[in-house]
Amino acid sequence: MTATTGSAVPAGRDDDPADLGDVVLDAAGGDRGGAARWRGELDAYLAGSAVRPRVIGRGQRIGPGWLLRRERLVRGARLVIAPNNVSFGYAGRERRVLLRNALHFLHPDEEHLLGRLPRSFRAQIPMVRLLARRADLVVVPCGAMADRVVRHVPAVRHRIAVRPHPVTPVDAWAPDDRAWLLVPVVAAGYKNLVPQLRMLLDTVGRGGPDPAGRGGAAAERGIEVRVTARPGDLPPDVTAHPALRAIGVVPHDQLLSFWRRATAVYYPCTLESFGYPLAEARASGIPIIAPETAQAREIAGRALLGYQPDDPESLAAAVGRIREPVVADPGPFDRTGYFDWLLGPEPGRAAGRGGR
Repeated sequence: MTATTGSAVPAGRDDDPADLGDVVLDAAGGDRGGAARWRGELDAYLAGSAVRPRVIGRGQRIGPGWLLRRERLVRGARLVIAPNNVSFGYAGRERRVLLRNALHFLHPDEEHLLGRLPRSFRAQIPMVRLLARRADLVVVPCGAMADRVVRHVPAVRHRIAVRPHPVTPVDAWAPDDRAWLLVPVVAAGYKNLVPQLRMLLDTVGRGGPDPAGRGGAAAERGIEVRVTARPGDLPPDVTAHPALRAIGVVPHDQLLSFWRRATAVYYPCTLESFGYPLAEARASGIPIIAPETAQAREIAGRALLGYQPDDPESLAAAVGRIREPVVADPGPFDRTGYFDWLLGPEPGRAAGRGGR
């Protein structure tokens, strides 16, 4: 890869496009959740790489002003990469985009969820889909997300590549003697957390197969459920359950201490473009209870303890397996291989040209 070495372009400065180098990546966008996780992996990669792209957009919000300005900034670049769902439209000789928000590509039976989303978000959707057609390569993190994108933007069918997001394994996993489940999900309507959390708490409360091989109800064994939500984010009957502990919204670097000590993870979400907890569990060798879907199997691999979301007995069976050993498998989420591929010349050569 031919690229320039240098720091990010400071926000607010209109650099001469000729100064931006051969490969440019736009880091504008969200500073929380998956977007922040991805940028953290990018920064770790860049810190150990002698050859790096020029990064623009740090601290910028994705909006019309920035989208127009970045086109001017990068028009002399050979390769431009937008990891924030919104492809470059005209600038750059080759354009790549990461599509990583399933809410931009809902299935028909999910579209009722749009009414719960802010109007500003709903307004993004046509632009995201339109500009995807301008990309020479569309990168998505799993096969299910590829299916979503192709359904709405069939023109990119032969320009789409599936690459799991890079994930750093949890180091030194040493679960506590007392069994407890971590639920690393922020309460949001589309995540369907509350109904599934109720089912888990009911399962824990009435008992089931004992993961330690002892008899007695799960509640008597002291299995606790720790969820990354504030008490006010959950209904009173959920927060009042004796097995529940609401630990609040915890930044990822602090959440790692919970991951290191959890017996297993519970991740009931299905409307996701990826599912970082599924990947973290597989990479780290930590069991994860999640709905039995093709996406969960693809990402979590053998770490998955699958269950049917409408079947309490299948959930109880999954809870009963949380002590089963899992071999760590970080290979699919290797950071160096991912960014060498994304920033290198090969992906674009394999893909067709974007719509002009």
